[in-house]
Amino acid sequence: MVMGMRVRVWTFGLGLILSVTLGLAQSRLEKPQLVSTDWLAQRLNDANLRIIDARGALAAYLQEHLPNAIFLNTETLRISRGGIPGQLLPPDRLAEIFGAMGIGAENEVVVYSSTEDAFSAATYTALALIAIGHTRVAVLDGGFEKWKAEGRPLTRAIPLLTPQNLPVQPNAEIFRTLETLQKDLESPEPVQLLDARAPQQYQAGHIPTAQNLFLREMLRPEGNSSIWRDPAEIRERLKQLGVDDQRPLVVYCNSGREASQLWFTLRYVLGISVQIYDGSWVEWSAKGLPVEKP
Repeated sequence: MVMGMRVRVWTFGLGLILSVTLGLAQSRLEKPQLVSTDWLAQRLNDANLRIIDARGALAAYLQEHLPNAIFLNTETLRISRGGIPGQLLPPDRLAEIFGAMGIGAENEVVVYSSTEDAFSAATYTALALIAIGHTRVAVLDGGFEKWKAEGRPLTRAIPLLTPQNLPVQPNAEIFRTLETLQKDLESPEPVQLLDARAPQQYQAGHIPTAQNLFLREMLRPEGNSSIWRDPAEIRERLKQLGVDDQRPLVVYCNSGREASQLWFTLRYVLGISVQIYDGSWVEWSAKGLPVEKP
């Protein structure tokens, strides 16, 4: 009987170990995704996790931020290229910046920003990481406001991290250049274009054939914050616009940042193949290319 009890205890213990191990494995970030505040709260003190505060205002960060969060203003990731402002830096420069922040190849990254920017600063940061091949990244659903509203911990302490060498594996396939976009628009079956800007900006002029899908339509209110809509709701909106998710799809905005939220939603919430036109409206209009109005 004692032997039997030992076997049962040992079996139970092994099952517990396996359960815990599998649970931890399932919580790891292996590909880009949204994560909840509950998920992040459970991983908050994980030494392998890097948290980025992308709200952009240093004063707000110094006042309060999530524990272990590193400050980033997304303008750090952009440059004027050929006179066109707001263009994403080359991959090696991006890797240098993220490495200096203490992000290495094995680190998982969660980015948060604010309801005020419709979380576009967070998705733009995620886009920059994905563009250099670092796909172990997530965006916090609900951002800073939801975290604070739930009474979760905030701090003024600044994390001290050792700079890392972050390897670069450029992922150019996520972008559509001006040259390829022009060719696609002139083809017998033009690429589908979605303009993520506000309706009034879209109505003032947009790239020909583009349809307006304002980035804030991806979100729904929750108290004083916003969270992502259910995927079925977003798919219904795409259906209303006549979007065919089996055909090439490109998103743009003014300079790429707002469109990154739409790109992230379509690609990683819905699983739709989509590219982003990084030059966006600032490049298209600066070059005097055709403009369409409703």
